[in-house]
Amino acid sequence: MTPVDPDPDARARFVQPFYLKMMRLNAIRYGPRLAADIVAAGRTASSSDVISLLRSNWRERVMGAWFALLRDDRSVTEAVLQALSTSHGSLDAPPLAAAAVILAGARALPALETYYAADLANEWGAAGITAAAVDQLRRIQHLESRVPPPDANAIQRFAQLIEVAEALRHQR
Repeated sequence: MTPVDPDPDARARFVQPFYLKMMRLNAIRYGPRLAADIVAAGRTASSSDVISLLRSNWRERVMGAWFALLRDDRSVTEAVLQALSTSHGSLDAPPLAAAAVILAGARALPALETYYAADLANEWGAAGITAAAVDQLRRIQHLESRVPPPDANAIQRFAQLIEVAEALRHQR
């Protein structure tokens, strides 16, 4: 899928103020402080805005993942899974994995496995977090996967991402 260029106004409102502090695992540190502002901005984003962000480049995908948590829309969830499956690294994969687990539950497993294999092959740096997402699905949803168990640090970091994601959902 070729990324689409988001509307410049949408980029200014939804991406620029937040993406550096919400990419990779940065949300663990900054998410709690930014949650109210992210939720306020996200309330003004339509489902089509969020889908457009998820179909764009990594900066937009980061925020698309977080804004997706404010939506109960199957098309947004499907866009999260597609973005995760086609991610190219650790800049956007951790937020996408957290959003996928919360929004799609067991349906997130194929996207997580696809990303995990690509990350390992290309050494993008988010395989551990992705393995932790798969591990959470294994434990909670009782799923089977060939993705190996993650280390304790990855489990802890993913749990912290999930806390941020759940806090955003709770405030919506």
